[in-house]
Amino acid sequence: MNELAESNTRLIQADCLAWMRKEPDNCVALVFGSPPYAEKGERYEDHTARWKTADWIDWMLDITAEAVRLSRGYVLWVANGAVKQGRYLPACEGLVWKAHDRGIICERPCIWHKNAPPNRRDWFGNDWEYVLAFKHQARGNPFDWEAVAESPRYTSGGHFRQRDANGRRRRGSEYPKNSLARPRDVVRVTVGGGHLGHPLAHENEAPFPEKLADYFVRSCCPPEGVVLDPFMGSGTTGAAALKSGRRFIGIDNRQSQVGLARRRLADAVV
Repeated sequence: MNELAESNTRLIQADCLAWMRKEPDNCVALVFGSPPYAEKGERYEDHTARWKTADWIDWMLDITAEAVRLSRGYVLWVANGAVKQGRYLPACEGLVWKAHDRGIICERPCIWHKNAPPNRRDWFGNDWEYVLAFKHQARGNPFDWEAVAESPRYTSGGHFRQRDANGRRRRGSEYPKNSLARPRDVVRVTVGGGHLGHPLAHENEAPFPEKLADYFVRSCCPPEGVVLDPFMGSGTTGAAALKSGRRFIGIDNRQSQVGLARRRLADAVV
C-alpha cells in the first residue's frame, strides 16, 4: 500500500474492498464515487476483462455494504447500466434490489442529467445516469439542502385549491413564500469538454464533472467532515471536498491514478 498522509488528505493505493474491511465503523461522513461500470471494464488500465452485469452487482453489493458500515451518512454511486445487442442490462437496478434484500437501507436515487452527445441510432440517446443512494440509518443522516439551494425561479402567491373529506373543492392555505427553492433529485451538470473542472481529469478513463461531486459533498457532508471515494481516479471528488472545506480519503488500486490525483489535488484550495 502506497499512502500519502496529510492533515486533510489521504491518497491510498489499495483494493478498496480489502481496505474498507479493515477500517472502523462510522469513520467517514460521506462516501461518494463512480465505480467502473458494468460491461465497461476493458477500457480501464490493467483490467482487460469486461465486468459482466451479474458479477458487477455482486462485487458492488459487497463494496456498498462496507461503505455503509464506514459512513455516518450517505453512500452515493454515480453509475449507469449498459446496452448490449439491443438489450438493456439493469446493473444499477439489480444493485438496489439486492441491497434491499440484504437489509441495506436504500434512498430514492437521484438523476444526473449530463447533456451528453447522441449515442444511439436505434433509440433515444442516453442523457442521464443514476446517483444511487444508500444510507447508514433510515432518518437523521446529514443533509444540508440550503448549501446547494438557489433562489426560486418564480414568485409564489395565491392559495392552494384542496378537497375536503367529502371531495368538495375548497380554498386552502396560502402558498409558502421562500427565499430558497428546495433542490430536487435531478441534478443538471454538463459533462465533457471544459466542464470537468480540471485539465488533468481527461487523463482518467471515465471522469465526471467536479460540479456533480460538489453538489453532493456540500449537501451531504458537514464542513470539515471526511469524504471517502473508493474509486478515486483523477481525484475529482477530492477536489470538490477540499475546495469546500472537507477532508478527503481517496483509494485506487492503480499507482498511476494515485499519482494523477496527487497532481490534481495540488491545485485544490485547502
